[in-house]
Amino acid sequence: MATSAIVTNRSLDNTYIEDFSADYASDALRLFIANFQQLQDSQVLDIGPVCGDNINFLAQQVKRIYVCDMFTRLDRDKRKGLQSGRVWRHLDYPAETFDGILLWDLCDRLDDREVGRLVDLCHTMIKQGGILMLSALGEQVKDVTQPVINCFVIKDDFRLYLRPQPHLHLPLYGRQNRDVLSMLAPFSPVKSFTCRNGVREFLFRRD
Repeated sequence: MATSAIVTNRSLDNTYIEDFSADYASDALRLFIANFQQLQDSQVLDIGPVCGDNINFLAQQVKRIYVCDMFTRLDRDKRKGLQSGRVWRHLDYPAETFDGILLWDLCDRLDDREVGRLVDLCHTMIKQGGILMLSALGEQVKDVTQPVINCFVIKDDFRLYLRPQPHLHLPLYGRQNRDVLSMLAPFSPVKSFTCRNGVREFLFRRD
């Protein structure tokens, strides 16, 4: 286990609200981190929103952390009326850079075309055998068109707290499990979980 990490942050400056609306134990996160315990030079990409707690946690688990806040960048481009395709230039990392990628629930905020672009980029950026973790909102928000975006904040014992980000506004695209598995088809499914608050978690591996 690494005791320190090099952090590369492609984030934008934001103020985050300390208001935790839910918490739950994340078995997916525990398994995600377990993949790096035997690696000497593990590299992980966190797709955002940016969170100091997560950086501190990951710094104890991996050698190098990269943060690229795609939630904020997507929100900014949509507010400016820019074409969504421009935003992906921020994920211009070299091929097979990462041992793991934390997508959180970014796919919930993208249409099918955008998800396809993101998945292709992830498949390029991640190493063979690398693992990808994503979350998806549960049935409790299926009738809500634009619920508040949350940051998944990592705390002790692999517990996650949902920290609202009311300054971010992106649409919600609810998908069933089979849709999630289909859109991640370039990856092999490893494990899925349904947490007590309805959040679904998925782990995928690049073969």
